[in-house]
Amino acid sequence: MPKQWARRAKTAQPEIKAVFISSTYRDLAVHRQAVWEEIRRFKVTVRGMEEFGARTASALETCLAEVDQSQVYVGIIGFRIGSIDQKSGKSFTQLEYERAQQQKQITLIYLADEELAVIPYKDIDKDSASQEKLAAFKKALREQHTVVTFSSPEDLAAKIRTDFAKILAPRKEPKVTAPSEYDQTAVTLKRFLLVPKTVQGREVRVKVRFITDPYPASREICKAFNLEYGLTVGAQVRVDLPNDDDAKRFRQLYSTAQRLDEFMSLARGRSEVELYVRLQFTETDVAREQAEFLGTTYYDNFVDDGDPNETYVPPQGKMILLFAKVAPPAT
Repeated sequence: MPKQWARRAKTAQPEIKAVFISSTYRDLAVHRQAVWEEIRRFKVTVRGMEEFGARTASALETCLAEVDQSQVYVGIIGFRIGSIDQKSGKSFTQLEYERAQQQKQITLIYLADEELAVIPYKDIDKDSASQEKLAAFKKALREQHTVVTFSSPEDLAAKIRTDFAKILAPRKEPKVTAPSEYDQTAVTLKRFLLVPKTVQGREVRVKVRFITDPYPASREICKAFNLEYGLTVGAQVRVDLPNDDDAKRFRQLYSTAQRLDEFMSLARGRSEVELYVRLQFTETDVAREQAEFLGTTYYDNFVDDGDPNETYVPPQGKMILLFAKVAPPAT
């Protein structure tokens, strides 16, 4: 739950009538459209530069006036700082954000994933002054809010859908339950197995049981997925939910150094636990999954019980589940 939601939960919530979408436009036009269409599924008015039209006021005054008429601020930040107000030296997006904070609006912040987001090179700030302004703004957002990262317009829309279901669902309706998330996971995994790049970076909920103790991830795994060799571990798991054949095809779970202690504790306890995992794909063939730091020797008993005509075709590339966070108890 974003920090601001937690603070506001103690006071009466104002009626949510309008949502303001704040971002730069040229680089995030497709992302804005995906978000706009998703929010329109809810009973709110969506405000943003797409509907400003011809106004007599300045562009900045128009933006701030739209913020004033909203109760929810959605900030989408890519790799451009955008238009700068000459008077304050701040970007329009930052000034819109600050106005929303002055009014204590519900604030949702989404940052483009610095490793997974696909943004054209022309839409990335390259001058040092703009980069410094953008870095400072992102740092302030991370300090004040629980930010969410996105990799694509589809990924952003999916996360918007989940977040808005929490704040706009009628009070008398039941909350979204774990099975509905597992149904979404099943659909996403089917797509992942067909066209993995369309859901690259998506987080999905699974229930797994650890089968083995942790083992060090191989150099090939780390290189293929841009992980740090010697600080990445894996474990054999069994996916219990969603309970379908596609989900059960994933039998390994990996963790980066950031979640290492938590992951190793879960694996060694052979726990059954609900997790969010990130879907990742590489075009690189991975021959070996487990590292061997000290070397080992094994002996073949020369027993062949297989069909001599059997042929094994190796996979092209490798898919993994990357541990993201422990899921809250289902209600």
